[in-house]
Amino acid sequence: MKMDLHKLYTGCRSYRRFRQDPIPQEVLQEIADTARIRSCALNAQVLRYLVIRSPAVVKKLSSCFRWAAKLPREIGTPTETQQPTAYIVVLKPEKTHPFADIDVGIALDTMAITAWSHGIGSCILGSINRKSLSEAVKIPTGFDVCMVLALGYPDHKSTLVEAGTEDSLNYYVDENRDYYVPKKSAADTITYL
Repeated sequence: MKMDLHKLYTGCRSYRRFRQDPIPQEVLQEIADTARIRSCALNAQVLRYLVIRSPAVVKKLSSCFRWAAKLPREIGTPTETQQPTAYIVVLKPEKTHPFADIDVGIALDTMAITAWSHGIGSCILGSINRKSLSEAVKIPTGFDVCMVLALGYPDHKSTLVEAGTEDSLNYYVDENRDYYVPKKSAADTITYL
């Protein structure tokens, strides 16, 4: 059976509002484990994954992130009743090879797609108050927080739309707070020789 990856990626957008249904432990394990087995530079396997699923800890972390920099805070930030139900913190050693950041990107994409294959939305968070996060959860000695993947069952829609001009690449929301994500056309971004 052929898997339609294009369709999978089309639906795998950033989601910022979530139903409060818990994600099963075995699904969280699959999400992190799929990142663990993905290709990585030098096969060094330097990344570590801190899966946070305890409702109390998840709630503690809600103030550690800045959501949707291109939207007003009241629109882009999840309300108290629409917070993620889990996070995966991606860690890398303080001293590591120069390609580790590329490995972080591969791991985040892998986890987002694996989550979406289960109907779980995600949002990659890079604007992190690392000091607050480190006070809320124990970060292993010798590791830095790179990025965080917020996870939960989506409570809004996110739709791709054709971008008009360079000035119209900002995503936006409608009156239902559903997201629209402008994308440049294939003709504008892909060249065949």
